[in-house]
Amino acid sequence: MRRLIRFTMRGYRAAWPLAAVLLIGACVTLLGCRTSLNSGLPPHIKTVEVQLFQNKTMYNSIEAWLTRDIIDRINMDPMVRLASRNGDAVITGEIVKVNRRTLRETTTNEPGTVLISIEAVFSFYDNVKQQYLVEDMPVKSTDTGLLGGLYEASRGGTQEQGERGAAKQLAGEIVRRTVGMW
Repeated sequence: MRRLIRFTMRGYRAAWPLAAVLLIGACVTLLGCRTSLNSGLPPHIKTVEVQLFQNKTMYNSIEAWLTRDIIDRINMDPMVRLASRNGDAVITGEIVKVNRRTLRETTTNEPGTVLISIEAVFSFYDNVKQQYLVEDMPVKSTDTGLLGGLYEASRGGTQEQGERGAAKQLAGEIVRRTVGMW
């Protein structure tokens, strides 16, 4: 019985530093999760205004979809409120290019799978401190590696579906680089 007690005591002594490291790691992880619940913005920014993006392309309605999707994404963040005017910060931008690329053709050489990608430039201005937090940053809907603008033309998919998907993806990337980056 003594050997068993000595063995467990030795094991306990050897395990103590490991337990301490695990406890410290758990505390750091919990603190990291707690801070990730914040929006990450500087503390003086409580409201964000989103202005209608300018459209420098021949594709209609993309600017409205993109702006709406950015607003929807910001509304998901409980730490930031959307301002219709005079927010603590403002997101502005313009759509500079829309690419349409056929990834697969049908047997009759018509587009089968098509990818729409949107390129934009945006800025994030701090109205309180009167300075740019992000200025004229280029961004593409395909920067995330996901293909939100993908549609199957050969199965009845439309270009509008691809444009809307690309706009949603681009909105997510813009919000990540503004409201979520701090």
